[in-house]
Amino acid sequence: MFMFRKGISIIVLVLLTGAILLGGCSKSTPTKQAENNYPNKPITIIVPFAAGGSSDIGTRLVAKRLETELGQPVVVENVPGAAGWLGWQKMAKAKPDGYTLSLFTLSYITSYLNPETKRDMNLESITQLANHVLDVTAWAVKPDSQFKDAKELLAYVKDNPGKISVATSGLYTQHHIALLALDKLGYKMKPVHTNGLSESLTLAMGGHVDVVSMGAGDIRTQAQEGTLRPLAVLDDKRSKFLPDVPTFAENTGITLNAYAARGFAGPANMDAAVVKRLETALQKIMNDPTHIAEMEAKGLDVRYMDSAVYKVFLKKEESENKRVLGW
Repeated sequence: MFMFRKGISIIVLVLLTGAILLGGCSKSTPTKQAENNYPNKPITIIVPFAAGGSSDIGTRLVAKRLETELGQPVVVENVPGAAGWLGWQKMAKAKPDGYTLSLFTLSYITSYLNPETKRDMNLESITQLANHVLDVTAWAVKPDSQFKDAKELLAYVKDNPGKISVATSGLYTQHHIALLALDKLGYKMKPVHTNGLSESLTLAMGGHVDVVSMGAGDIRTQAQEGTLRPLAVLDDKRSKFLPDVPTFAENTGITLNAYAARGFAGPANMDAAVVKRLETALQKIMNDPTHIAEMEAKGLDVRYMDSAVYKVFLKKEESENKRVLGW
């Protein structure tokens, strides 16, 4: 009887040990599982603005190539409203599995910083994936304007505070924030907020404002046709769209950078392996000369940043906006 029980005990022990070993061999970490399985179904990229704009166009060009890189359909969903916030809320509240992403712009930062909006999200609510486009700002005037360059303009502004009107694409956009930064330096101008590019161009070419602030790529056609004359580019280097136009610092000695940065993000707490898979695919797309050329044809300048660099960039923008806006 004793020997029989001992035999059973030995058999059970062997079976249990084998089961544990097999279980240990078959089980993988969540990161390894994500790396092996992602993606295995369609991916959605939310564009938090209406269809047809430059943000939407750039996203759709990336989405098309992302399908090839990832081997799954990539669907672009427009969720406009609340200056982009409806789309970003939908993205941030989605499951952080890499299947719901969104276009990401700097207006997300100004929105949650603004105490009036009472937003409950910030940069910790998302996973930064990559920057795609840096849409650098340029200033332009009518061809018959008295101002030949930005230096002349600032000299006049210094002596005539508040008399020069500047068309911007809206309250707290990069165009408006640049004016507020100059105001802190003693150069006060009058912002005229519009509903976007078309209205800004109409005001400028009709002589209803003295200066228009817009993307360098957007102003390229008017500069070539001679309907507007660029004064300066608000960046560290000259724009490929306006190569003969000096930077603001070159012309005035004042460093003033303003741009719309467009990238991609997902919800917070995404698996590191999924982030890496997406980052690798986006890097390949954004460094592809064919993609860069098709973006430039639409007036969009590709400036790739990986997830780590992009995160640092966004934190710097947050700090600078706090300084200028006082929030």
